[in-house]
Amino acid sequence: MATAIRDVGVWRQTRTLLLKNYLIKCRTKKSSVQEILFPLFFLFWLILVSMMHPNKKYEEVSDIELSPMDKFSLSNVILGYTPVTNITSSIMQRVSTDHLPKVIVTEEYANEKELVAASLSKSSNFVGVVFKDTMSYELRFFPEMIPVSSIYMNSREGCSKTCDAAQYWSLGFTVLQASIDAAIIQLKTNVSVWSELESTKAVIMGEAAVVEIDTFPRGVILIYLVIAFSPFGYFLAIHIVAEKEKKLKEFLKIMGLHDTAFWLSWVLLYASLIFLMSLLMAVIATASSLFPQSSSIVIFLLFFLYGLSSVFFALMLTPLFKKSKHVGVVEFFVTVVFGFVGLLIVLIESFPRSLVWLFSPLCQCAFLIGIAQVMHLEDFNEGALFSNLTEGPYPLIITIIMLALDSVFYVLLAVYLDQVIPGEFGLRRSSLYFLKPSYWSKNKRNYKELSEGNINGNISLNEIVEPVSSEFIGKEAIRISGIQKSYRKKTENVEALRNLSFDIYEGQITALLGHSGTGKSTLMNILCGLCPPSDGFASIYGHRVSEIDEMFEARKMIGICPQSDINFDVLTVEENLSILASIKGIPANNIIQEVQKVLLDLDMQAIKDNQAKKLSGGQKRKLSVGIAVLGNPKILLLDEPTAGMDPCSRHIVWNLLKYRKANRVTVFSTHFMDEADILADRKAVISQGMLKCVGSSIFLKSKWGIGYRLSMYIDRYCATESLSSLVRQHIPAATLLQQNDQQLVYSLPFKDMDKFSGLFSALDIHSNLGVISYGVSMTTLEDVFLKLEVEAEIDQADYSVFTQQPREEETDSKSFDEMEQSLLILSETKASLVSTMSLWKQQVSTIAKFHFLSLKRESKSVRAVLLLLLIFFAVQIFMFFLHHSFKNAVVPIKLVPDLYFLKPGDKPHKYKTSLLLQNSTGESV
Repeated sequence: MATAIRDVGVWRQTRTLLLKNYLIKCRTKKSSVQEILFPLFFLFWLILVSMMHPNKKYEEVSDIELSPMDKFSLSNVILGYTPVTNITSSIMQRVSTDHLPKVIVTEEYANEKELVAASLSKSSNFVGVVFKDTMSYELRFFPEMIPVSSIYMNSREGCSKTCDAAQYWSLGFTVLQASIDAAIIQLKTNVSVWSELESTKAVIMGEAAVVEIDTFPRGVILIYLVIAFSPFGYFLAIHIVAEKEKKLKEFLKIMGLHDTAFWLSWVLLYASLIFLMSLLMAVIATASSLFPQSSSIVIFLLFFLYGLSSVFFALMLTPLFKKSKHVGVVEFFVTVVFGFVGLLIVLIESFPRSLVWLFSPLCQCAFLIGIAQVMHLEDFNEGALFSNLTEGPYPLIITIIMLALDSVFYVLLAVYLDQVIPGEFGLRRSSLYFLKPSYWSKNKRNYKELSEGNINGNISLNEIVEPVSSEFIGKEAIRISGIQKSYRKKTENVEALRNLSFDIYEGQITALLGHSGTGKSTLMNILCGLCPPSDGFASIYGHRVSEIDEMFEARKMIGICPQSDINFDVLTVEENLSILASIKGIPANNIIQEVQKVLLDLDMQAIKDNQAKKLSGGQKRKLSVGIAVLGNPKILLLDEPTAGMDPCSRHIVWNLLKYRKANRVTVFSTHFMDEADILADRKAVISQGMLKCVGSSIFLKSKWGIGYRLSMYIDRYCATESLSSLVRQHIPAATLLQQNDQQLVYSLPFKDMDKFSGLFSALDIHSNLGVISYGVSMTTLEDVFLKLEVEAEIDQADYSVFTQQPREEETDSKSFDEMEQSLLILSETKASLVSTMSLWKQQVSTIAKFHFLSLKRESKSVRAVLLLLLIFFAVQIFMFFLHHSFKNAVVPIKLVPDLYFLKPGDKPHKYKTSLLLQNSTGESV
C-alpha cells in the first residue's frame, strides 16, 4: 500500500472544524442552551425593568425672561481682594464707590492664602476676588451662595420652571462680575460701560419636550447589556482551553492542522451565533420600550460588534491559561469589572472626556459609551439613527469604529500570544518572530550532525548498535543525534534524556523499551514536535523537529497515537474518524472508504455509532490507533498503542502494523516484551534516559542475555552434587540458577553452544543420577530487559515530561473504588463504629478536613479568585471615591465662549447654541 504525504488547504480544514464544533454544540445541549437563552433572558429582564420604571415625559418649556441686573442687589457683602497693587486697588475702589457703594465693603489681603484663611472666619456674605493679572480674575463665593460648580442637572424634574443656574443672576454673582468688568474696561479705555451692563437682561432658554430615563434603570440597562453577551465568551474560552488541556489542539496540528483554520473555525461559528442573536435582540429592543425611537440596524451594529469583540476578548485570554476551569471564571470577572468601570465612566458626567476615550480599547467600556449615547438620544425622542451617528459629545460612529478596531486587535493579540507564550505542549516562537526574515521565507536550514565520538558519552556506536543489512543503508528516515531533554522540577534539574543517538529506518518496525519514566514518551513527544529538545537534534526525512516551519512539513507524513486517548468525547467513533480524515487531507470522495477500511481492519464496526466517552479503555486505544493510521501516513509514532487492550485486539493491531510495514517508518513503545519480540525488527532499550542497546532480538539477547537455560526435572533420589559436577565437566562456566525438590535450572553461556551435544549425551548415559527429563530454552527478551534494569534504579520517579495527568472523573472513580474497598475491609475487621451524634461530628470534621486539603492543593486557583475579587472591589472603591471627588469638589469654572458656544466652522447641533451675541458693530468679535 502506497504511503501519502498530506497537503490540505486552510479552507477545507476550516469547514471540517466548523462541522466538528457544530456537532459538539448540538451534543453539549446544556452549555449551548445557556449561550442562547442568557442574552434573551437579560434582554427581557431589561424590558421588564423599563416597564416597571416608565420614562418620564416632560412637555416643552418656553423661554423665561429674567429681570435686569439692577433689580437684584448684593446686601451686606464684604469684598476681599488680593494681590494689592495700584491697578487692583483702583479697580476695587471703583467697584465699591461708583458701582455698588451701598452694599460693598472692601478688605485688602497680601496673598491668596491669607484671603482664604480670613474667609473661614467670616460670615457667609464674604466674597473673595483673586486677580491673576489685570484682565483675569477669580470670584470666590461660599457654596451656599451659588450652585456648586461640579453639580450637573441630570433631570428636567427640577428645571421645568426654574433653573439653579439662574442663581448666578439672582444672588449677585453676575452683578459683581459685571461691575469688575466695567471697572477694568473703564481703566483700560477710559470709557464707562456700567450703565449699559447693569441694565442687561437675561433669558432662560426654553427646552424641547423630552423623555427621561431614571438613573437606576439606566444603570441596570447598561450593566446587564454588557453581561448579556458574556456566556458566549465564557463557553468559548472553556472549549478552547479544554482542547488545549487534553492536548487535542497540538495533536490536530501534528495531523497537519493550520493555525489559521483552528482560529477561523471558532471565529466563524461564534460570529454566526452572535449575528443571529444580535439581530433578534435588536428587533426586540427597538420594538419594545427599551429603545423605541432607535433604528434596528444601528442597534444591531452595536450589539453585533460588541458581541464579536467580547468573544475575541475571551479568545485573547485563552493562551494565558492551562486549565479550563480557571479561564471561564476569569473571563466573566474581567467582563464584570470592566463593565462596572465603563458604567461609572458614563454615569459620572464630570469624568474627563480624554480619559473616557482612553478606556475605549476595552470593548466593555466602548460599548457602554455607545449605549449611553443611544439612551441620551432616546431622551430627546430621536433615538439612534444613521442621520445622527456623528452628533453629540460621544458620537456613535466613534463607538462603532472602536468596537471594530477592538475586535481586530483582540484577534491579532490572541494569535500572537498563542505563538509566543510558553505552554505545556508544543513549540513556541520568539517574541519578535514576525520581524525575522526566516518567518516569511521558508528556506531550509542547514544543521550539523554529531560525530560518532560524541554519541552516548563517548561510547562507541558499534558496541551498542547492531549494524543494519545493506538493503537498509541509505534509508535512515529518523535521525537522532545527541538528544538531551531536561526540565526544572521544583529546585532541581531533571534529565529525561541524555545524549540519545540512533537511527530509525524506513521499512522496519522499531520498538522503544524501558521502564516507566525512562524517557520513551519524552522522545516520542520530541519527534512529533510536542516539546523541543534541550540539546542535540532530531530530523525526519531531513526536516529538523525543533524548527516550527520544518516540523510543519514533517507533520504532513506523521500519524500519531499518544499515550493519552485523543478523540472528541461527544462524537461517535465514525464521526471522529471522518473529521480527522478530512483534517489530514484525505480526498473528500475517499473519506467514507478510508473510514470503513479502518473500522474493518480494527474490528470496530459494532461500535462505530458509539460516542467516544462511552467506550472502554481498550476500545479508545483502538480508536486512537485507527486515527493514527488514517490516510496511510509514511511515519507512525505509537506510544503504548495496545495498553488496555484484550489479547484479541492486540493481535488485530499487530497484524495491521505488519501489513502496513513496507515503505513506512513505524516506531512504538511498549511494556510487553512478547509484543516487542514478535512485532519489532529492531528494539531500542532506554534506561535512565540513555541508550543501552539497539538491534534485533538476537543481538540484544547475545549481548545482554544470560545464555541458555538448561532445565532438568529430577526425582527424589537425584544426586544433585554429582549432577552439577557432570554439567560443569562439559561446560565449566555453567551456573546453577534455581534448585528445588523437583527441578534444577542452569545457565549455559552462548559461547559454549558447541559443547551442548556432549552434555546431552552424558545426561542420557547417566540416567542413574535421577534426571526424569531435561530441556534447553533460549533467554527471552524479558530476561534481557530485567537484567538491564538491575543495573538501573528501577524505582525512580517518572521523568516523562508529558505524562498524561489523570482526568478528574477517573480520579473520582478510583477514589470511590478505594473507599468501597476500605469499607469492606473495615466491615471484615468488625471494628467498633461510632454512631449518632459522635458519628455526625466525625463526619462533619472529616468532610471539612477534606475540603480544606482540596483547597490547599488548589491554592493557585483560590489565590486567583481572591485576587480577582480584590481587584473587583478595589476598582469599585476607586471609582466611588473618584465619583465622590468629582461630585463634591468645588472647582473653578473658566467662563469662556467654548463652554457654551460653537467654535467658528463647527457644525451646529443640539448640545451647543450657534448664537454667540448680537454684533451690530460690523467688526469681528
